[in-house]
Amino acid sequence: MKYSKDEYLISKEVNDHLRKKYASFINEKKTRKTVHITMITTFGVKHNMYWSNIQSEVKMGDLFEI
Repeated sequence: MKYSKDEYLISKEVNDHLRKKYASFINEKKTRKTVHITMITTFGVKHNMYWSNIQSEVKMGDLFEI
């Protein structure tokens, strides 16, 4: 979960960290099921070159009636 005053920007470092966590989870759990990287943010994820690596996105408006 990430808090930001605006759309969350995924940097190269964050992208690399997420990919390592993803690979570690798959290897540790030895799952053959689909795993989705999901960002839970206040205002969403800003579209840049790393945005396409996120499969799901949940915004504050999805959780609370605003």
